[in-house]
Amino acid sequence: MKEKKEQTKIVKGGFRATLALLISVIALIISIMAYYKTADQADFNAKITDIQNKLENIKKDTSDRVNKIRQETTNVMDKLGIEIKRHEKKQDSPENQ
Repeated sequence: MKEKKEQTKIVKGGFRATLALLISVIALIISIMAYYKTADQADFNAKITDIQNKLENIKKDTSDRVNKIRQETTNVMDKLGIEIKRHEKKQDSPENQ
């Protein structure tokens, strides 16, 4: 009788290959997460820069407004001082005594 030899498929490194595939998939997932985190960081930095520019514009606008108010206050105080001096001169003049 002829005996049939059953061919058995020998898989070399089956566990190692599976482990390597699993590790590479995990590394791919980590790299994708890092990529998205970096992209989010770039968006965050762009937003910070935009907010800083807006803040600088607000500072400049506020400074301009404060300077305008100071100038107007100076003008009003000068006019008030002149009117007070006129009023005092009228009261101190010999005609009123």
